[in-house]
Amino acid sequence: MCACCGLPLRPRIVPRSARRWAVRAAAKTDTARSGELFSGEAFTELVEVDGRRRRRFMLHSPGRLTAETDVLSREDQAGSATDALKGFFLPAGYPDSVARDYLPYQLWAVPCHVTGWMASSLATSSLLQAVGIGSGAAAAASATAAIKWITKDAVGVAGRLLVGGRLGGVFDEDPKRWRLTAEIFKTLGLAAEIATPFFPGSFVALAGAGNFSRAVGKGLGNPCFRIIQTHQAIAGNVGDIAAKEEVWEVAAQLAGLGASVALLRAIEATGRPENVVAVWTAVQAAHVALRYQSLAVLRFDSLNQQRACACVRAHVAGCAVPGVDEANAAEVLWALPAMARPSVSLGASVERALGLTPDRKHLQALLAAHAGEKHVLVWRGGRGMVLLHEGVRTADLLRPLWQAAWLDHAGVRDASAADTAASLAALRERFDDFQRQLRAAGDFRHITDVVLS
Repeated sequence: MCACCGLPLRPRIVPRSARRWAVRAAAKTDTARSGELFSGEAFTELVEVDGRRRRRFMLHSPGRLTAETDVLSREDQAGSATDALKGFFLPAGYPDSVARDYLPYQLWAVPCHVTGWMASSLATSSLLQAVGIGSGAAAAASATAAIKWITKDAVGVAGRLLVGGRLGGVFDEDPKRWRLTAEIFKTLGLAAEIATPFFPGSFVALAGAGNFSRAVGKGLGNPCFRIIQTHQAIAGNVGDIAAKEEVWEVAAQLAGLGASVALLRAIEATGRPENVVAVWTAVQAAHVALRYQSLAVLRFDSLNQQRACACVRAHVAGCAVPGVDEANAAEVLWALPAMARPSVSLGASVERALGLTPDRKHLQALLAAHAGEKHVLVWRGGRGMVLLHEGVRTADLLRPLWQAAWLDHAGVRDASAADTAASLAALRERFDDFQRQLRAAGDFRHITDVVLS
């Protein structure tokens, strides 16, 4: 245990992917590679790794604060690059978070996808050639058109790769918001494609941008769609739910295709093909509104940051803690998590929370006040910046949210040492009651991983 702040010793460097803070004490020398400093005196050290930099803040026993920034060694950078590559292609927590056949399946599936796309591209070329004469200059033109079409598809595939690799861990926290975000990207992509007849010289640029945006939307939407299916399969019947969803979707697709034919004939009858822009705008606006409503009726029995904020805010105010239905109904689907009240940024960096060079007395007071907690809350301008200990669990994230709700309810703009102490005293006195009320409110199964800043 750290003699200064009571937190457990953690000699591990904190990765940027989590951007949590580590507090530890040292009374003997260690190697710089492990993240410790050569020193013969006791000190408390906060270490933060950001890309190729390591920032170290040392509170020495005589009361001095020193801060150092250095470049990671090649070995550490290589380790970070390997971790980044694994994080891009493998789920969080691999291999413990997946079945043992996950990687062998993917290694066989990748060449399967490659050959599948090759076969599809060749078929596309044949279809475009069939539209033309199929020989001579027309055949060459159709081949050029096929290359343009495949290039457009390749740009879109890159969008899906980017989403899957970089954003794979965010969907569980807030699938409703990310599904709505997917609709925004799809709308932008469709708008670019609608514009292609009016700018034929920019076909590849517009079609590529449109396909990229739609692919990003698909990459965002598909994981959310699977989360929704899993949520609805309360009997573990995911396959049956997925099959019936296919029935609903195909029925809707047939109706949509029939309506599309009628609309296209009506537009053709007007003799003004540009009317498609106004018709598409109206149809797409209705589509997005219907998507919003379909997401608004979902009732997830887990706590993301927005639903958790609604619960802690109610308890601090002395009101009944909302249940699953009330907490879901209060959600604003388009709002970012930090826009909820209390406004809290979980997993903030030391620099963002305390400045480039933190004040020693302020930092020391915060560490001492939060002794025994898995977080440090910096409340400034009516907004909370939360530094997370590297050993924090998902369930521990409710504590800084409750503390922030107390400060927000008290009307505190910039928390003094006394305000921080009062909020922590209230947290330690009332948090057990909050947990009891939360369980009694109804069927919140667990707290989802919250996206860190």
